[in-house]
Amino acid sequence: VNAAAEDWFRRTLREDTSANPARDYLSKRAVGMDIAERFGLGFAPRDGKLRAHLATLGFNDDRQLETGLLVKRAESEELMPRFRGRLMFPIYDTSTRVAGFGGRVIGTGEPKYLNSPETITFSKGKMLYGLNWARNAIRKADRVLLVEGYFDLVRLVVAGVEEVIAPLGTALTPDQAALIA
Repeated sequence: VNAAAEDWFRRTLREDTSANPARDYLSKRAVGMDIAERFGLGFAPRDGKLRAHLATLGFNDDRQLETGLLVKRAESEELMPRFRGRLMFPIYDTSTRVAGFGGRVIGTGEPKYLNSPETITFSKGKMLYGLNWARNAIRKADRVLLVEGYFDLVRLVVAGVEEVIAPLGTALTPDQAALIA
């Protein structure tokens, strides 16, 4: 489900007019579409088109809820996309499978960054952004650079520093420290 969502988010960023604000944001941060593609960046519009697309692939609402792509509103049983109006960063496990997502709001809204919820494939405190790409570079350089966020990592990798990872929140957990070790 996550891999299909990643593909859809990527296509939406490249091709859909609803992603114009996200493309403008990336341009202001000097992140071209080639870099966005390299890191799998995408866009989640405010509408429910992802839900419909995933349903055509056989992923029903229960599967989408299970992966955290849909959420139930507290005051009703209505289902809605978790990520709305956000630049999407796929978060990969160490085998480069899409485990979850981090979404940065484009425009106004809170929270600024929203991660997938805890699921069978995604555990924010037990994963590191970019470890899938950095593992070999870390071994080769015999060092690792720990940065705060997604864009910090993207900037360094584009500049040629590949032994870089980022936690998926504001604090480094013991499980993340064990991964680094």
